[in-house]
Amino acid sequence: GGKNLKKKIIIVIIAVILITGVSTAIASQNKAIEVNTEAVSRGNIASYVEEIGEVKVREHVNVYSPTAGKVTEDFVDIGDKVKAGDVLIKLDGEELSRKIEELDAQRSSILAQYNEAKKPADQEAIEKLKIEINNLEKRIVTAENEVNDTRLLLEGGAVSNEEYEAAVRSLDVERGNLEKAKLDLDQLTKPISGNIMAQYESQLKQIDIQKESLIDSGKDYTIMASMDGTVLTKDVEVGSYLQPGMHIMDIGNTNDLYIESEVLVGDVAKIKEGSEVIISSNDLDIVDLKGVVNKIHPIAYSKISDLGIEQKRIKIDIEIDKLDVELKPGYELDLDIIMERKENALIVPEDAVFEMDNKEYVFIVDNGKAALREVVTGIESQRLIQIIEGLKEGDLIILSPENSIKDGVKVK
Repeated sequence: GGKNLKKKIIIVIIAVILITGVSTAIASQNKAIEVNTEAVSRGNIASYVEEIGEVKVREHVNVYSPTAGKVTEDFVDIGDKVKAGDVLIKLDGEELSRKIEELDAQRSSILAQYNEAKKPADQEAIEKLKIEINNLEKRIVTAENEVNDTRLLLEGGAVSNEEYEAAVRSLDVERGNLEKAKLDLDQLTKPISGNIMAQYESQLKQIDIQKESLIDSGKDYTIMASMDGTVLTKDVEVGSYLQPGMHIMDIGNTNDLYIESEVLVGDVAKIKEGSEVIISSNDLDIVDLKGVVNKIHPIAYSKISDLGIEQKRIKIDIEIDKLDVELKPGYELDLDIIMERKENALIVPEDAVFEMDNKEYVFIVDNGKAALREVVTGIESQRLIQIIEGLKEGDLIILSPENSIKDGVKVK
């Protein structure tokens, strides 16, 4: 009897355990899993590229030194407003002055020779030469007679050979003096050659051209602004020594600003001229300033990123729609360059969508149960995803579904 009682007690305990297990299983099957949900809604969504842009001036000129020299005067500083024609700096012109003085001296010398050549003949000098020539001719006749007489005496032994040779030398001297006098007379009476006059005139003209060229180059020693604007940069001061082509300053129109950005080649394909840009800056307290892409440069170039990676980038220019804030060249701004925008699209949070077998899905709540729905997505932006197919407005979707969520599971 005791054994049977123990068996009954054990059987009852087992039965109670079995009944409890079944009831727990049934209860767990009926228990709903708690989930976070959100209704599918309609709204505007845009995909964009985040980049940094720098404020630039559209109209500007770089001023370079046209010549070598030392800066002697400095009339502007960074930030100054200038007008076209305003004097910016002056250089030392001592070397120029010295060269001009040398040319003036050359010209004076040649002009003196030219005037001397053009001077009319000196009649008094001519008359003197004629008288001298006449006297010389007479003395030559006397000297010739002396030579003849001395030769006869030499033949008769009355004079020495030395006396005869002295008479011959005296005749040669008189003949030489006559030849010189005739040449001097010819020089005084003959008009100057046209070729010689042309040579003098050509030399004078060449000197005048050189001097005019130097005076024109002297304008380089006073460097002036070529446009209205503001001095943006400046690399010289009084005492600086400049070489031709050295950068002096940069002048720009600060009333005509734009933004330049460098965009990855892969992103540029999705950007068009006319694409909208949202401009912001925490430092400058700029929020949602509007801009538009107005130029995409044609050439890509390599640039090393902050992480040391070589990237291919292309510059784009962005026009600022309304300049309600004061910007200055060189400011850096945050840019959201819009690649695509959809109005009145179906939108869900990105954590509601998951991938399975290369397809995208969401769970919706349908009559208190989780229901698996395949979807086709579009634009992703700011943790939101556009739904093109698979859902309708108002559908209740499950956010960040856990692994325990299966198709048909009760949820609340």
